[in-house]
Amino acid sequence: MKFKPGDRVRFLNDNIDGTVSRILANERVEVNDNHGFLHVVPASDLVHIDFSFDKEDLNVPDLNKTQGIQNETSAQNSLAHAHQELPILATMENDETIYAAIRLHNEKALLTSDIDMILVNNTIYTIAYSISRQIGNLRQGVGASLLAARNEKFIGVFSQDELHRFNGFEFQFLFYSENEFKPRPPAIKQLIVTPSDFLNPDYHMKLQGRAGEVLLMPLISFSDEPVPDISGLIERYRAVQSEEEKRSREASAKHGKKREKFVLLSREKVVDLHIEELVKDSNGMSNGQIIAMQINHFTKELDTAIIHKLHKITFIHGVGEGILKNAIREELKKYPGLRWQEAPQEKFGYGATEIELF
Repeated sequence: MKFKPGDRVRFLNDNIDGTVSRILANERVEVNDNHGFLHVVPASDLVHIDFSFDKEDLNVPDLNKTQGIQNETSAQNSLAHAHQELPILATMENDETIYAAIRLHNEKALLTSDIDMILVNNTIYTIAYSISRQIGNLRQGVGASLLAARNEKFIGVFSQDELHRFNGFEFQFLFYSENEFKPRPPAIKQLIVTPSDFLNPDYHMKLQGRAGEVLLMPLISFSDEPVPDISGLIERYRAVQSEEEKRSREASAKHGKKREKFVLLSREKVVDLHIEELVKDSNGMSNGQIIAMQINHFTKELDTAIIHKLHKITFIHGVGEGILKNAIREELKKYPGLRWQEAPQEKFGYGATEIELF
């Protein structure tokens, strides 16, 4: 078969279409495929897709016969194109399922007929997909693209011999929508197509306006997911909420106003340095001993507050002659980064120091 630059061709042994870019020596042809890659192959491995006849290409100068062949070929191509483009979704209900649709070229030859594969996205999601041939632990790409919701796409033509050379197809899916949607994890599905599948009536579907059948093989289905019982969830929530409110009322009635005693935050502490709070009996202790015990207790509580990262600690030291207060202020100078001031008088009177820890 003769080719010339610009001819549309298809590879006989692979699912590749392209355009002839150059005619080479030794009956070889350079083809630029639909993805932009160049292939150099024997001319015998190619077949025309769109036939166009020039006078110099005709071996028999019978113009009427040539015109008849051209019309017949054009009609066959138009029929094949219409066969591929016949919408499957037009005859389906919205069942939230992604299908691989298989059509036979010759329905009377199940074992030898080539097949068309169409990916049918009958869901609310736009899907990003890739399709590969499974060859043991390896994969060979068939195609990858985006497919909008409620849409379908022709994947390719496969011969029965080709289907026997690999271990089925692997589909990978990602799910997306511009509207609010339930997130879905990526999905991987395997599919093996055999002639016996065409004998299973469960997969078959009649298309409107066409006598033939299509084999619908589900890959991903969201229609089988259980619908949550909203009314049951609401009733259960109300029951739990009612029980919690009941326990809260009972606790409030039991403790009365005792809760008002606990007014300090968990990161605050109040320490009373009056000697009667530190020892049971201070009789016999000198003033120096009392001050020493109070300062020791002060430094111990302050160090503990710093270790436990309290926000604030207040020491009640009383007014008296101011000896303990001044001793505390001298000790605080040894702690850089602390800030202290008189504690609020309305709460502690005039004899307390409030220390903020950072």
